[in-house]
Amino acid sequence: MDATKTSLVDLLSDPNRLAKYLIDFGWKMLGAVVVLIVGILIIKLVVSLVRTTTRRAVPEPTVRNYVISASQIALWLVLFMILLGIFGLDTTGIITILGAAGLAIGLALQGTLSNFASGIMLMVFRPFKAGDTIEVAGVSGTAIEIGIFTSIVDMPDNVRAFVPNSMIFTGVIKNRSINEYIRLDMMITLHGDADIAKAQQVIQRLLIQNELVLEVPRPEVQVLENDSPGVSIGVRPYAKLRNAEAVRTTIMRDIRAELLNAGIEVARQ
Repeated sequence: MDATKTSLVDLLSDPNRLAKYLIDFGWKMLGAVVVLIVGILIIKLVVSLVRTTTRRAVPEPTVRNYVISASQIALWLVLFMILLGIFGLDTTGIITILGAAGLAIGLALQGTLSNFASGIMLMVFRPFKAGDTIEVAGVSGTAIEIGIFTSIVDMPDNVRAFVPNSMIFTGVIKNRSINEYIRLDMMITLHGDADIAKAQQVIQRLLIQNELVLEVPRPEVQVLENDSPGVSIGVRPYAKLRNAEAVRTTIMRDIRAELLNAGIEVARQ
């Protein structure tokens, strides 16, 4: 503080030094203004290019806005450092402080940043979209939204689940809405003394006769368990996605009715 005060007093007491200092400062100020104007023009140009590129390459608006904002912040930081350098200020300390602050914030928000990064990756790779029927992180239902930190899933019982993106991205994602058709896994239990072969024939005939069940792949009827209390038969028809629920409902109803008509008793379930 004393050294700065002494230097300022010496500067004011020497007109030649003061004039030289003011001229140097004026040139630096002029250079800074020129750099600032050119820098702003360059930032606008680069951001415009980024906006145009991301509009074609990134369909998700949230990701586009994030990339554009991140580009703007990075470019303004670079321009700020250049301006400080023009005035002879040491930017090494500032960079060190910013780096340390970034590290501290990153450690404190490790989980949040993980969810954020996972959200960006989900938006870029798009393993599912709003409206798809999915199973993620142990939650099944209809995808409502992929957010920055969490994704929203409406479950069949009308409960809305908010699932952290990191749990989704690092786990298995099952999307039942991508393929044109899916296999329905159902099971019916018969009494232990039932005629299994006859029951399989009845079920297979019903599956073939149902117009909503696909012929290819061929529907499967298999014995899953055969013990004294009962016989579990797996019924696995294939159906187009839009017909899946209708097939599930009608097939089980028709199987029960047809088995009873054939004299085959169905166990209570």
